[in-house]
Amino acid sequence: MNATIDIARPADRLSDVRPSAIRAIFDRAVQIEKAGHAVIHFEIGRPDFDTPEVIKDATAKALADGLVHYGPNAGLPVLRAAISEYLQRSQGLEYSAEDEVLVTIGANEAVLLSILAFCGPGDEVVIPVPAWPAYEACARLAGATPVLLPLTLDTEYKVDPAALRGAITEKTRMVVLCTPHNPTGAVLDQALLEEIAEIVRGTNAIILSDEIYGELVYGGTRHLSPAAVADLKERTLIVGGFAKSWAMDGWRLGWLAGPRDLVRPALRVRQFTTTCPPTFPQIGGVAALNSADSEREEMRQEFESRRSAALEILAQQDIFSYAAPDGAFYLYLSFPETLGTAHELALKILEEQHVAVVPGTAFDIDGGSHSLRVSYACGIDDLKEGLRRIITAVSSQE
Repeated sequence: MNATIDIARPADRLSDVRPSAIRAIFDRAVQIEKAGHAVIHFEIGRPDFDTPEVIKDATAKALADGLVHYGPNAGLPVLRAAISEYLQRSQGLEYSAEDEVLVTIGANEAVLLSILAFCGPGDEVVIPVPAWPAYEACARLAGATPVLLPLTLDTEYKVDPAALRGAITEKTRMVVLCTPHNPTGAVLDQALLEEIAEIVRGTNAIILSDEIYGELVYGGTRHLSPAAVADLKERTLIVGGFAKSWAMDGWRLGWLAGPRDLVRPALRVRQFTTTCPPTFPQIGGVAALNSADSEREEMRQEFESRRSAALEILAQQDIFSYAAPDGAFYLYLSFPETLGTAHELALKILEEQHVAVVPGTAFDIDGGSHSLRVSYACGIDDLKEGLRRIITAVSSQE
């Protein structure tokens, strides 16, 4: 044989899937820490709290009781029931625990299962950007075409109905919404969701609604699921989970909920991929939904205090532009082109100030070249000090 042998050649589906820029910053921050320097971490989107004891205790008991074997493909009935009840009391949505709720291995799996179940070559997935990079990556892994819909500071990073209408074609199979939004903290209100409902009505588009930050809203803002608006429920798959609001990111526990005709295909993908979620952690999920309301609210209040402190500091400078976030735990800061690219500025801040932030290009390869994401999932003293260092770093370049 004369053909060149290349056993390490990846599948073509990976050709347009970029490595995580968030992890790249995190890995460099770890190297700096190993060299003996303390780093303030603004890059990783995870709560800095411990998982509430009531959740850990319930899980430990389940483990001690021997709940260690395979469970149902869709997840334990007791957790599916708890998720169904939670969606009813929080959003007024009714989903059958039997066949309209799927327990997933984190919210990320819920996104992947949904896209693999409904999107393939020839299909388009509309993704408002900046956005969590997994949406685009999962669409590409499915062979679908991501259609990136720019969000702007002028609209406080909320979807522009006219732009959405222009982005939808006969090939559109899915529209991704994230509310509260990562990385900007924007929250979609009822009026805007009703406009979106009017736009997708009569199309084949499924709404993939990522609501992982649904409990983290501030200043009297209310999280409203798209599925609770107009006639969107019939075409909406809700992604939720325990990572952000219950400080359970390492537990890898989430859910997918929607009409049975949308959930069943996702379950079929699950049967031949991950089979089922781990069993005993699911009992912790039940405890989170049924017995940890006060702990969840304490964490939300702490995030709100940090948000207020951050906005107070940012109000005293005029370099960064931003929209005050109504939810999640992020600040999305835009800066003048004279300061260089987002990647350059993020590295400068990390190397010189030992503060890890994420360049906006991690969330929007084209439009994020002059933006940074700051996570305020850290102690308030670190938050204040880190923001002051960032402002010092950019002020020195002006």
